[in-house]
Amino acid sequence: MSAPPHVRRAAERERAAVSGVLHDAFVDEDGLNYWLRQGAAKEKARRRFFDAAVRDAVHPERELWLAEDGGAPLGAALWLAPGRKAFDHTLLQQVLMAPLLFSIAGSEGLKRGLDIAARLADHHPQEPHAHLVFLGVAGSAQGRGVGSAMLKTMLAPLDAQGVTAYLEASKERNVALYRRHGFEVTGAFELPGVRFWTMTRRPRG
Repeated sequence: MSAPPHVRRAAERERAAVSGVLHDAFVDEDGLNYWLRQGAAKEKARRRFFDAAVRDAVHPERELWLAEDGGAPLGAALWLAPGRKAFDHTLLQQVLMAPLLFSIAGSEGLKRGLDIAARLADHHPQEPHAHLVFLGVAGSAQGRGVGSAMLKTMLAPLDAQGVTAYLEASKERNVALYRRHGFEVTGAFELPGVRFWTMTRRPRG
């Protein structure tokens, strides 16, 4: 990749490309591995999770983004605009999603996932904000500036609109990346074998 990747909003027909990049990018993500099934079921569980997340499980009005080089997807992201809350489902929707969640997490994983969700909710900012739910770079493209290119492009309209951005991270190297793009750590907590950071970025300019 000799030039920066092309970063753009993804169309609905490109959901598989977004999901595929995230599935690859999060193979060793501590926060996800803490509650998803592991062992022989790990790959299938992660694939099903991101397929559902990209489709509508996070929120039916989510924003999908892709970074490409020559048409090949290198990075992907999922955002929520201000006023939209991740995994904010009705009781009926939760019941309908229960079989999927059990298949990808199991009973113990579900308990861990609910614990994480409750702790993250305690750190969520109260002011209006855009939420970067997922940002991932394909394994073969990591370390080549794809994540930075995506953040630069995706944060520009938030700055123009005066919108605060928020995210969660579970890898220290990602925290360093987000810091370079203006995010500040606003909260943190630890669980066995994993640490979570919550980060907020005020609009610039």
